[in-house]
Amino acid sequence: MKSSSYWKDRANLRMNSYHKNSDKTIYKINNAYDKAIEDINKDIKKIFYKFQSDSGMSIAEAKDLLNTKIPKLELESIRSKINGIQDKNLKRYLMAQLNAKAYNSRMTRLEALKESIYINTKRIANVELVQSELRYIKNINEAYYRNIYDIQKVTGIVTDFATMPVNVIEDILKNNWSGKHYSERVWGNSEVLAAKLEEVITSGLMSGKSSKKMAVELADLSQYGKMAAERLIRTETTYVTNMAELESYKELGIDKYIFVATLDLRTSKQCRNMDGKVIDVYRGVPGENLPPLHPWCRSTTRAYFEGMNRRRRARDPETGKNYIIENMNFDEWYQKFVVDKYGEQKAETFQKMIKNKAADRKQYSKYKEILGKDVPKSFTDFRQLKYNDINEWKLIKYNYKLKSEAKNNPQCILENAHKFNIDERKYTSYLFGGSNVNGLAKGDAFESRLGYSINNYKDLDILIKDNIGKFPAIFKGDTPHGKKYEVNMVLKGLKNKQAKVKVGVMSDDNGPRLTTVFIDKLKESDIEYERY
Repeated sequence: MKSSSYWKDRANLRMNSYHKNSDKTIYKINNAYDKAIEDINKDIKKIFYKFQSDSGMSIAEAKDLLNTKIPKLELESIRSKINGIQDKNLKRYLMAQLNAKAYNSRMTRLEALKESIYINTKRIANVELVQSELRYIKNINEAYYRNIYDIQKVTGIVTDFATMPVNVIEDILKNNWSGKHYSERVWGNSEVLAAKLEEVITSGLMSGKSSKKMAVELADLSQYGKMAAERLIRTETTYVTNMAELESYKELGIDKYIFVATLDLRTSKQCRNMDGKVIDVYRGVPGENLPPLHPWCRSTTRAYFEGMNRRRRARDPETGKNYIIENMNFDEWYQKFVVDKYGEQKAETFQKMIKNKAADRKQYSKYKEILGKDVPKSFTDFRQLKYNDINEWKLIKYNYKLKSEAKNNPQCILENAHKFNIDERKYTSYLFGGSNVNGLAKGDAFESRLGYSINNYKDLDILIKDNIGKFPAIFKGDTPHGKKYEVNMVLKGLKNKQAKVKVGVMSDDNGPRLTTVFIDKLKESDIEYERY
C-alpha cells in the first residue's frame, strides 16, 4: 500500500483543486461588486452634474440639492435595477418597498440614492448566492467521486458504489454547521455593506467631499465586501468537500479518517491541536473534528488504514522549501523544525509575520504613499526590515508619523523653508573642524551613522536643505534674534542607514537659518501613537 505521504498529498491536491474551481465563482462575484460600485458612482456623479461642480459644495448647498425631488425617469431607472434579480421573492420585496416610498411622496435625491445603494447590494448578494450554490453542488459531486476513485486506485479494491444521493447533497447545503447558514451570512454581509456605503456617501455629500474622493472610499468598501465574500466561499468550500469525502468513506466502508492540517506557520491553533488525530467516520462533526474549524480553514482529511507509515510533507518557514518528515504531528514538527532549528525568538517572529501579513500589506501601502522611496522597494523587504531590524523600523515609523503630520497640516511647515540658510562654518569649524568638543562629537556621530565628514559635508548640506520643508516645525518661542524653531527629521545617509536629526532654526526678516544640528536619540514616546 502507498505511504502516508502519498495519501496526504492526494488529499491536499484534491482540496487545492476544489478551491481552484471556486476561483471562477469568486471572479464572477467580484465583477458583481465592481458593477454595483460603478452604478453607485454614476448616481453620485448625477448629483454633482446637477450642481455642475466636482470641487465640493457647502453643507447648505448639499442639503438643498439632496432634498430636491427626482423626476419619474430617474425613478424608472432605479426600478430597472430590480428587474435583473433572479430571486422572485426578493424582486417582489424590493419593488414593493420602492413603490411604497414613491407612492407616499415623490422621492428626494437622498432617498433615491439610499434605495439605489440598498438595491445594488442585494443584487450582489443575489449573484453571490446563485453562483456559489452552483459551485458548491459541483464541488460536492467532484469530492465524492474523486475520493472514491483515489482510494480504489491505490488499494486495488474496486467495488460498486452508489451515486451521491440528492437528499444528501441537500442536507450538506442546508446544514448551518457554523451557527449560521451561508445564505444568512451572504444577506447579513450585504446589509453591513449597504450601511457602510450609505454612511460614506451621505457624510461625504454633507461634508462637501468631491465625487473623486468618495469614489476612492467606495473602492475600499468594495474590497471589504469582496474579501467577506471570498472568506465565506473558501470556508464553505472546505466544509462541503470534506462532508462529501466523509460520505465517500461511508460508501466504501472506511471506519476512520485522519485529520490533516498543513505543516506551515499559517495553520491555526485549532487545526494544529487536531492534526494527526484518528476519528471515527460516524463521529465526524464539521467545526469540531472535521474541517473547517474556522474561517479560511485549509485542513482536510484522509482515509485511515491500519499500519500506515505516517510520512508527510512540511514547509520550512524561512526558505519556503518543502521536505519530508516521518511520524510527527504538528506540535512535534513545530518544536523540532522551527523552535529547535531557529530559536524561540525567531519562531515567534515567523508567527507574527504570518498573522500580520494582511495588516502589513495595508501598512506598506500607506507608508509607501507618504514616504515614497524612503521605504523598501518591495513588500518582502519591508517586512524583513519590520521584523528583523527593530532600530531601522522605529525610524521608519517615526518618519511616517512626521511626514503624515506635515501632509495633513501644511501650516506646520517652516515658513520660508525654501530660503533656509546654513553658514558653511557650521560644518568646517564646528561639526567637522575647529576645536569645539561638543561640535566635533556631533560630527563624529554624523560620520559613523550616516557617512558624512569634512570630505563630503556639502552632500549633507543639500540633504538637510532638501528636507527642512518636509517635516513639521515646532515653535519654541520669541528671542531678541528672531523666532526660534525646532525641526525633527529622519534622514537616510550614505551607509543606507537612517537617523533622527534635530535641527535648530532661528527665523528673522532675512529668513530662517540653522543654529544647531545633531543626531538625536529616538524615544519610545516619539512613535507611541501607532498601534500595529
